[in-house]
Amino acid sequence: MSITDELRKEARGFGRYVYTAPQADCLTAIADRIDAEHEAACAEAYGNGVMSVPIALDESAWVELPKDADGVPIHVGDVLDGYGKTIEVVEMRYGRSGWVLISRDGSGYADTFAFAHHAHTVEDVLREFSDKVCNSGHQWGLDAADTIAEYAAKLRLAGDGE
Repeated sequence: MSITDELRKEARGFGRYVYTAPQADCLTAIADRIDAEHEAACAEAYGNGVMSVPIALDESAWVELPKDADGVPIHVGDVLDGYGKTIEVVEMRYGRSGWVLISRDGSGYADTFAFAHHAHTVEDVLREFSDKVCNSGHQWGLDAADTIAEYAAKLRLAGDGE
């Protein structure tokens, strides 16, 4: 049971004290604010490259995620450039030597600082578009309009002013 759950239980009158409705509402509001602050702090920490991971006996610990050459945290699913190639991170392992990134082809990379997050190019967007259209069973004229609109928002013609 969390501390805020204990506070809510106390507010309902299951503890040693009896509270009036306004007092109980005040305690419940405090518990809600504590939970909201905690969630916001966790989200901010995750955005800054810190992640909560389960460890033995249902305890948890905070583990700092690996960072790329620019100091940006790396997450599973990120696309990175390094060593003259582009990889997609499908797994991350942490061991005695530190972080290892596993790419889609099964290769492992321990030197995360040698990679940088991939900046999408026009070619990447067109490749995604063609893959989605060719592999999704679209029936042109019936349901392709949503896909076209989605990718048109990502692309702008040079000199178009948009």
